[in-house]
Formats: sequence, structure tokens, C-alpha cells
Amino acid sequence: MHFGLPAVDYIVIGIYLIFMLAIGFYFSRFMKEGKDFFVGGNLIPWWVSGVSLYMTLFSAWTFTGAASFIYNTSWFGLLYFVTWPISFIIGFQLSAKRWRRTRMTSPVEYIQTRFNKTTHLFLATILALSMVYWPAHHLASLSKICAPALFPNSMLAIDIMIVVTGIVILIYTISGGLWAVCVTDVVQFLILMAICLVLVPTVFLTGDLGSVAHFFRELPPLTFHHVIRGKTTYTLWYIFGILFYNIFGTAVGDKAQRYYSVKDEKAAMKVGWLAFGLFLTAPILFGIPPLIGKVLWPNIHLLKEFSNVTKPDENIFIAVVLKYMPAGMVGIFLSAMMAASMSAMDSVWNAVSSIISVDIYKNIFNPDASEKTVLRVGRITMVFLAAIAITLALVIIHSSYGVFTFSNIFFGLTGVPVAIPLFLGIMSRNISRWSAFSSILAGTLMAATARFLLHYSLGQQYISTIVVTLLFIYISLPFGKLYLRGKQWAAGGSAVLAFLLWGYSLILNHNPSLSFGTLTSQFRALSPDWLLSSSFWAILTALGFFTIAYFFSKLYARDLTNPSEEVREFFVKMDTPIDVEKEVLSRGVKEVNIFPMVGTISLLLAALALAILVFPAARSDIGVNFAVAGFLGITGFLMLLSRKAVD
Repeated sequence: MHFGLPAVDYIVIGIYLIFMLAIGFYFSRFMKEGKDFFVGGNLIPWWVSGVSLYMTLFSAWTFTGAASFIYNTSWFGLLYFVTWPISFIIGFQLSAKRWRRTRMTSPVEYIQTRFNKTTHLFLATILALSMVYWPAHHLASLSKICAPALFPNSMLAIDIMIVVTGIVILIYTISGGLWAVCVTDVVQFLILMAICLVLVPTVFLTGDLGSVAHFFRELPPLTFHHVIRGKTTYTLWYIFGILFYNIFGTAVGDKAQRYYSVKDEKAAMKVGWLAFGLFLTAPILFGIPPLIGKVLWPNIHLLKEFSNVTKPDENIFIAVVLKYMPAGMVGIFLSAMMAASMSAMDSVWNAVSSIISVDIYKNIFNPDASEKTVLRVGRITMVFLAAIAITLALVIIHSSYGVFTFSNIFFGLTGVPVAIPLFLGIMSRNISRWSAFSSILAGTLMAATARFLLHYSLGQQYISTIVVTLLFIYISLPFGKLYLRGKQWAAGGSAVLAFLLWGYSLILNHNPSLSFGTLTSQFRALSPDWLLSSSFWAILTALGFFTIAYFFSKLYARDLTNPSEEVREFFVKMDTPIDVEKEVLSRGVKEVNIFPMVGTISLLLAALALAILVFPAARSDIGVNFAVAGFLGITGFLMLLSRKAVD
């Protein structure tokens, strides 16, 4: 390995990493019990939680996988970014207040009372396992964008960076809990905005691209069919699929944590509105630079910095930065990339550790565990999560699919079926206590069928999975009524449902060996090979849907004959506004004003942007330094003026 940047960039990155560790150690003194560690004592300021929510929803993946997607698909990729604020505003408007009223400590703590104990254990386990992937995904993305710039032409550098960065994030997250997560998210947000707001104007001011109108004319026209790396197809169905999925996906799990960590419903809504406003900037700030790279380098494989790196198009964003940002500012940008990934990773680790320590350890194995014990279990859990994330990141980075497609495949199979019942559990009274369990099984079966049997594109896979998951949620009570009429009615209804889904799979698919015609010919042959045919697996899938529908109809019927008092009390709680004095401040805690802290940090970052000018290599474009320092300085000064405000 050899160094690819001036020394000032490495100094800036080193200062940043030390700074993140210092924040974690500072907030460690406030972590007395599990509630402090996992929800910040419900005293996270709304603006801090809103910025943190925004930061959790993207990472260095935005600058690697998503940037590569835009580079390869042009305007189509930009549409992907446009879906973010649209789906987000729908999801948070429906759920923000209700998440706060759940009065939870972990993202699935309410499952036991809203659904049942079995579903609680099942969902907690499934969600914990599925969420374990995302820190690895963010860590792989971060290392993929940073390592080639810091140590060119070295895959070993990417592997080493995965391990080192994972350990650094673990240390500050395990120290300071959700407070450290949220405050570092704000710091990371300031760095990210400072660089991204300056980058695009800087590029256009050089004149390399001509006028803005000329730049847009140079881009390939909008098309709605793209095949990435010859493996995965993206069509207009993908835009609709990701739009509908994110309505649910951006409002559950560690994202929901940002709503119930603030003091009341009003603050939760402010969290959502702030994050939505920030999302409106995503298409410009994060979508335009890869398009700039598309115009400058139609074939990025020819750039020497990435000649020995697999999938170099995933480095298009950093290629633009290396060309137009002066020394020192590149280090700040790479720090911003670390910032984005750290915010996404630490949020997931905090949320998953709360699920394991609260929902699994305390609620199932040790109900009498003290808050200090829960805190200790949560921290131990994070160590294991970090080890898993580092291992998975190494697998992802060496995969042939690429970061963007790999992540889409993963959450298409796991995230979609889980997110929907988690979301609807707090929204709807008219679903069975067993509907979450059955819909996740059916949705996962549909996702696997759509991908491996029907050969759907990702968008079609998402939409079909969403439809089947919703179907199995909302047939729960009708099928319970069928069972009460008689088992034969439930069996008949389940058979009709399975037959319709089987017929759908034979008619609407992209598998040339799956149709009514091939079914007949393969069945007549009665060859042992028929057991390996697509037709056989279509029948087996239909039997799976039948089994799920019929088996759970008995459990649905039980809910109808024995209405749960717990569910009734749950929705009474959901209809009851938060009493801040009684529920939050009665513990003797006080609301915290962190404007002075964040304002001071912002001013120090502004000073750093100017201080690096002492290095001759950093003076190639001092206007960039002054622009970044100006943004950070003004922001810090305004926060110091607001020191008397708490929220």
C-alpha cells in the first residue's frame, strides 16, 4: 500500500476519528440504565433527532452504490432519489405520533401486547437478524469509497479499513448510547452538508462542463430499462416498488426509534418534518455529482486511481471530489463519508442491541433483570454485532453483484415482509394478533418465489411481496370467521387463495419453463426430473400458501372468540397523549440544551477548514476552504445565539 493523498488529508481524518471517540466517552457518564442508553431518557431534542433520522437513512452507500446506480442509469437513477421524500412524508405522517405513544424502549417492544408473545419472539429474532446486515453494508460502502482514495490500487486497504473503522464506531457507540449516536449524527450532518453544498457550485465554476443547460444536454436520455453488471434488471417497476416499500421501511426499526426518543407527539412530528425537508435536497446534493462524473468520464475504468479496484464505477463520487476539491478538503469529504456511514451503523447497532437485550433477554429469559443488567447486556451485544458486521462487510466487498444490487436483493427478501406488519401493528385495530406472523411467512415466501422462480425484476419482486404481505394481514379476520363456520370453509378459502396465487405464478412470470403448457408436458412425462422443474416448485409454493392460510385460520378464529384485553389496553394507550411531566420529567431528569455544544463543535470545524491552509498543498483553491468554513461558522454562531432554547 502507498499513500495517495497529501499528508494534510490524513491529519484531518485522524482528528475527526479522535473527535468521534471523544463524544462517545463524554456521553458515557450519562448512561446509567437501559432507558438512557436506548432512548436517551426520551429527552433527545427534536431537531437533533430529526437530523439523526435523516442521517440514518443514508450512508457512504449513497456515495458508492447509489452513485454507481446513477452513473450507470443517468436520469433513471435520479428518479430513485426523488422517491425518498415522497415515501417518507407519507410514512411519517401516518406513524410519528403513534410511535411516540407506544412508549417503547426497543423498536419491537410493543409486539407482545399488540400481537402476542410468540410473534414478539419471532419478530424480534427476525428483525435483529435482518438488521445485522445493514451495518455491514454501510461499512463495506464506506471502505469502498475511502480506501482507494487514501491508498490507491489496493484491495487490501479496503479490507483493513473495514476492520479498523468498525472498531472505532463500536467504541464510541458502546460508550455513549443513543445520545452519542444522535449528537455525532448532527456533527456528521454539518460536515456532510458543508462539503456537498460547496462541491456542485465549485465544479460548474471551473467551466469544465460549460453551462448548466449544456451539461444536461450531454447526459444520456431517460430510459426505463437497465441491466446492471448483466445480473439485475431495473425498470419503472423498481421506482414504484421502492416508493411503496419505503412508506413502511422508513418508519420502522431504528427509524421509529427517533420518534419515541423525544418527549411527546408534537416533538415527534417536528422530527418527521425536519427529516422530510432535508430529504428534498437529496436529488441535487447526492444525485448531480455522479452525473457530472458520467459526463467527464464515460468510462471510469480508465482512471488510474481505480485501475486495480473491482467495480470502479462505485467510486465515481470520490473521483469528482478528487478532481475538484483541494487537499485537506478531500480529507474533510472522506470524513463526511465516514460520518454518513457511522450514523447509519451506530443507529442500527443501538436498535438491534435494544431488541436483543430488552425484547429477548429481559422479556423472555430474565424478566427480573435490572436496568443496569439490561445496559450491560446491550453493550456486550454490540461487540458481537460489530464482529458480524466486519465479517459480512468483507463478504459484500468481494461479491460480484456490487453494493447497490447486493443490498436491494437482501432487503427485497427480508426487509419488505417484516416492515409492513411492524408498521400496521400500531395503525390498525382490525387485524388478528397472529396476522404479523402469518404475513411475514407468506411475504418471505412470495419474495423468494418472485426472485428465484418467477424471475422478476427487483421492482416487480417488491410490489408482489407488498401485495401478498398485505393480503395475508387483512384476510386474517375473514379467515377466522370462515374457520368458525367450519374447518371445511377455512380449508376451502385457503385452497381458493392458493389456487389464485398458483395461477398468477403460471400466467405472470418471466420464466420460460413455467406456464400451463410446460406444466402439462412435464406432468405427462412423469420423469423424476419433474421434481426439479419450475412447475413442481410452483405447485409446492402454492401448497405453502395454503398451509399458512389454513393453519393460521384456527388462530385467527381464537382471536375472534377470545378478544384480547391487552390489545384493547394497547389502543387505549395509543389514544392517550403523552403526559410529559408525569412520564418523562418525573424521573428527576431535565431537558438538555445542546445548542452550545453543537455550536462550539461547528465553530471548531470551521477553524479546522481554515487551519489546513497552513499546508501549501491545501492552497490550490482557497475559495472552497472559505466557503466550507463560512457555512460551519455561521451555523455554529447561530446555535450559540440560541443557547437559551431547549427545543
